[in-house]
This record gives sequence, C-alpha cells and structure tokens, in this order.
Amino acid sequence: MQKIIESVLIALNNIRANPLHTFLSTLGMIIGVASLVAILALGDGLEQTGREQIESTTNIQMMRVSSKTVNLNNGIRIPRDTVYRFNADAARSIQNRVSEWGYTDIYDESSRMVIHGDSSLATYIQSTVGSLTDFSDATLTGEFITDEDIDRDAKKAVLTQPLAEMWSSSPEELIGERIRFEGESFEVIGIYNDDSRGARVIIPITTYLKYLSGDHYPSLIFKSRNVEDLPEMRATVGGWLDENFEEGSDSFDVFTYQGRVEQFSQGILIFKLVMGAITGISVLVGGIGIMNVLLISVTERTKEIGIRKATGAQKKDIVMQFLSESVTISIVGCVIGWIVGIAGLFGLVELINYLTDITFRAALSFETVLVVAAVALVVGIVFGTYPAWKAANLTPVDAIRRE
Repeated sequence: MQKIIESVLIALNNIRANPLHTFLSTLGMIIGVASLVAILALGDGLEQTGREQIESTTNIQMMRVSSKTVNLNNGIRIPRDTVYRFNADAARSIQNRVSEWGYTDIYDESSRMVIHGDSSLATYIQSTVGSLTDFSDATLTGEFITDEDIDRDAKKAVLTQPLAEMWSSSPEELIGERIRFEGESFEVIGIYNDDSRGARVIIPITTYLKYLSGDHYPSLIFKSRNVEDLPEMRATVGGWLDENFEEGSDSFDVFTYQGRVEQFSQGILIFKLVMGAITGISVLVGGIGIMNVLLISVTERTKEIGIRKATGAQKKDIVMQFLSESVTISIVGCVIGWIVGIAGLFGLVELINYLTDITFRAALSFETVLVVAAVALVVGIVFGTYPAWKAANLTPVDAIRRE
C-alpha cells in the first residue's frame, strides 16, 4: 500500500511539473468524460421526465382484473362454463392484501336514461365500493359512498360534475334531491368534480348488482401509489386469485400499462448505449494521450529506471509505479471532465427548458458516479500497461547507457 501511495505522489509531482503537457495529453479524456457525464445525466433525466409525463397523461399506475367469459381455442371463442363475478367482499379482501402499495375498487358501468324532475338524460351508471376518490385528485362536494351504504344496498348516488352541470348551473343545489332510473329513486349525496369521467352516476356496488348488473361482470381495478410498486402489486393479486378461485388466475385477464414503461425504458437504454459508444471515442483518444505521456516519461526517466533496477527494484515494482501514475493521471482527467460535464449540463438543461414547454431536469445518479470511476480505472490500467511493461523490461545497463 505504501508503494502505491509513493507512486501516486510521484505521478502528482510529474503532473505539477508539466501541467500544460499533462492537460493537453488528457484533453481527449476530459472531453470524453464530460460528454459521458452529460449523456448519462440527460438520459436519466429524460427517463424521469418521461415517466412523469406518462403518469400524468395515462393510467400507467392502473391495473384491471376482469373475469374471462370465453376461452380461445384454435382461434375460436368458446363460452366458459364457469365465469366468476366479483362483489364487494372480494374487493375488500384484496384491498387488505395490497393496501401497502395502493388502492382497490370494483368497476362496472351500464348506460341508462336517468330522470331528474321533468328532465331525462342518457348517462352511465357506475359502481364503486367507496374508494373511487383515492384514484384521482378530484374534489368532492357533499358526501361519497360509505361502507354502510355498501352493506345495506343504499339507494344513494354521487353525480359527476359534468352530469350535474347539465341539470343545474349550480350543481351543489342538486345535493339532497332525487333522481330515478330503472323505476327506482336515488338520493343525490354528493358532486364528484372529475371531468375525466364525463357524465356519470356513481352508486354502491351492492345496489348496482341488485338493480343493474344483468349479464355484466364487474372488474377489480387497482392503482399503485408508485409505478415501481405495480409489479409487486400484480404478483400479490395473482396469488390472491389462485387462493380464492377454483380455477385460479387463469380464469381472469390482468391488464396493465406496464409494457409502455418497459418500452420507454428500453428506448432510453438504447439512447444511453449509442451515445455512450460515441463518447467512448473521445475516451479512447484520451487513453491514447495518457499512454503517450507515459511513454515520454519512460524515455525521460530511463536512467532513473536503470538505477532503481540496479539497486534491487523488481519488475513488479516498476510496473506498479507506472500503472499507479497512469491511473492517477486518468483520475485527474476524469475529475476535470466531471466538473466540465456538470457545468455544461446545467447550461444545457436551462436551454432545453427555455426552448420547450416541459420542466426538464437532469438526474445525477450513483450509477453515473460508478461508471465514471470505472472509466477512469479501466483507461488508466489499459493504456498504462504497455508503458509500464516497456519500463519494466529495461535492463539496468541498457537504461543507464541509453541515458
């Protein structure tokens, strides 16, 4: 260890003695590392921004489990003998399993003519176990469906804002009034301000199954708090299906948008690899520059090498010295390249934000630090090996005589 420290100190002295020479020789290394840092940070930032955009514009965190009503055999759809129907108890049971990752609801809808006063509108009737408000940031005026409403098949309804506005310019005034469909009267208990759902009436799942379901088979829907939790949630739901239904998870279709995230991540990975390969050319040039510095150093220090070998230094000592110098010079180039890359990255991010409508952020991950450190170590060893070997193979007589 002491020999390594001494070799590093010698390398630093050589750098201080010839700073311009060393800087010019490692310029390719500096440019390559700066480019590599920028590419990796931009790639990580692009992936993070892309995920945020996908999460905000799609149902990427959603999962849906539906009962299979047919089997596909030789391309022909054959009705299944057994079709399972989810109910409120099923939704509550699975919610207990997945509560640490996200939320559960039971979903189905039917189109009906809904009457309020003398006005009737065609709209959708949607079921819930009362957890629908967890699936979005929409606001609620009044009350929502409760567990008590589920347990007693209550004839209560929540109107979405778009539907309520069709009946009144002041939707809140509809709370406490009654609407009718399927010959039944329902009390309006709340207005759910979620424009993405359009015109809908939301009622308890038990009431829905009692009056409206017909041949419909409600689906279980899930939303994970984080995209990263979705695979674990899906595995848990699959295990629950296998435990609670005779034919297991094979009797259900499980649909997620996770494939989109994986495709996006693959695209970012390809971007990093391609751009990394291009910037690798600069790193290669930088490594050649380092090798050039060391070869010159071998020529200039032949007498020193000869004296050291004449006084008992072994080949491995000479190799260790020059490899240590190579790695030290490489690390210095990487550090300078890191600083240049970060400085340029901030300017590039500001330019991207100025030219686009999105808020873009670069992401400096621990993996980027490891990559840069690995590059410094590998370049130092690979391009320092030949000069070290050449120095180690000088004989004391030849080295002194050449001087």
